[in-house]
Amino acid sequence: MKADPSLLSVYLGIARRTPEESVLRLLAELGVTALGADEGSLLVLDRERQELVFAMTVGPRESEARLRGQRVPLGRGLSGLAAATGEVQIGAPVYKDIRQRRRAGAAGGHPAWVLAAPMMVRDEVVGVFTAANFDPQRPFRSEQAALYAKVASVAGVVVEQNRRLREMESLANPAARPARPRRGPGRRQELLDEIAALAGDAAGREAELLALIRAIRAMRRRP
Repeated sequence: MKADPSLLSVYLGIARRTPEESVLRLLAELGVTALGADEGSLLVLDRERQELVFAMTVGPRESEARLRGQRVPLGRGLSGLAAATGEVQIGAPVYKDIRQRRRAGAAGGHPAWVLAAPMMVRDEVVGVFTAANFDPQRPFRSEQAALYAKVASVAGVVVEQNRRLREMESLANPAARPARPRRGPGRRQELLDEIAALAGDAAGREAELLALIRAIRAMRRRP
């Protein structure tokens, strides 16, 4: 899986080769693995143009190359609807303008089933996590949608934490080294609660969750 560093930076403020980027990557991979999906993506919201942009993809390299940078209008398709409503969407895709790689069992190369979960900072949608199955016999279930919503929720906390850190650094004296921001117990507990909720639905995936938690802890060691 590759991430487009420019898109993550422009629309989420996530710089490349940072703990935050690593956490988003781990979340995308964990979500696709937990669902047993064929592919998955993170789309970021271009608020000015009212479009979602594919910024990160889990799947074959051909899919990565085709999907990155493609755009979906807000409100179009399941991913656009998830962004417009702030609610998880699940079903057969109806928006066919996305160029997909050709693969067996997929009419026109399009997925048979898509799950789209909004990534939110407080009440603001900043992106959408999607998962796709190309086999018509493998629809997503409601419990999978609930799990993917939690993955997107944790990702939203990561983006919010990064925004808070950047705001605090911008207020610091530019002539002095920015002090490490102190995170209040409420915010820390919120993050722990989100991870605990995700862990509760991820039995048997302790290795992925451990890697996720360690990546989040690394955020606190930023200079």
